[in-house]
Amino acid sequence: MCIIDTREAEKFTECHIRGAISVPQILIPNNLEKFPLDGLVVIYCQYGMKSEQVFIYLREKAKRRNIYILEGGIYQWAKDVEPSLPVL
Repeated sequence: MCIIDTREAEKFTECHIRGAISVPQILIPNNLEKFPLDGLVVIYCQYGMKSEQVFIYLREKAKRRNIYILEGGIYQWAKDVEPSLPVL
């Protein structure tokens, strides 16, 4: 599984889900090689809304089918899974 943080690099530096890689939304078109064709790819942003735009781009333009959005983004992850993340 590949986890991709689509927030700005500064936000990724502040906190991120362990194992995630940073590919800010604006850089997605130039970094498609970071989105493997095989295997599960989960994308997230702060609250889950901006990653929807990335999802649509990857599905429609890049023809990727293994892309999923982490609902609620890193905010929900911190709330439900890893409360020590400084996102609140």
